[in-house]
Amino acid sequence: MAMWSLPAKAEWQLLASAEQGKSFYDDDLQVQGDHISLWRMTDFTKPLTNLEGKEVLSEKTRATLDCKAGKQANSEVTRFSGSHGSGEVMNHYETPLRFTRIAPDSVDALLLQKVCAH
Repeated sequence: MAMWSLPAKAEWQLLASAEQGKSFYDDDLQVQGDHISLWRMTDFTKPLTNLEGKEVLSEKTRATLDCKAGKQANSEVTRFSGSHGSGEVMNHYETPLRFTRIAPDSVDALLLQKVCAH
């Protein structure tokens, strides 16, 4: 399993802005066949409360998209106390890739459309 690290100087691109918050992606894409891996970031409008009862204002996720199948898997998630991936790390976890179908008209579908068109 490959270990990914957060990009040192990410070039965050705004993906979507909604009532719940803003979604960004790093345009430094890692391409392997039909799979594209990248970092995503979400800034929440209102803080979320994690399992320990602490407030989270943003999260960064390592996502892998399967362009051909229209699926996505997340392998790493880090949640932060501040916005835009700042402040204290509140949680960090890694999981094996489990691809799930992307819902139409979702932020994930928009991401798939943007990065798989390259």
